[in-house]
Amino acid sequence: MLGRPIKPQTAAELNQMMQLVVQGGTGTTAQIPGVLVAGKTGTAETGVAGVYDAWFVCFAPANNPHFVVAVQVEKQLNGFGASVSAPIAKAILEKLLGR
Repeated sequence: MLGRPIKPQTAAELNQMMQLVVQGGTGTTAQIPGVLVAGKTGTAETGVAGVYDAWFVCFAPANNPHFVVAVQVEKQLNGFGASVSAPIAKAILEKLLGR
């Protein structure tokens, strides 16, 4: 048995913070009406000006997770996790959730 990687209270706090990212932070494009989604956006520099690797990770329903989605889209001109990857993750979650 591997044990717990973090304390339950820490996991709950992290879950809440990730929900806030989707509810009113950088991940609002991943909102699904009636479903609590927890997520985190990210944008990585590629070394080329204005070109980024955009990513978004999420899970839902946040209060009882059944699905985890990670989306990375590489080499996007002015592409950020919030605008490029989060909408893709939302579409995947909607299919998985039957919406």
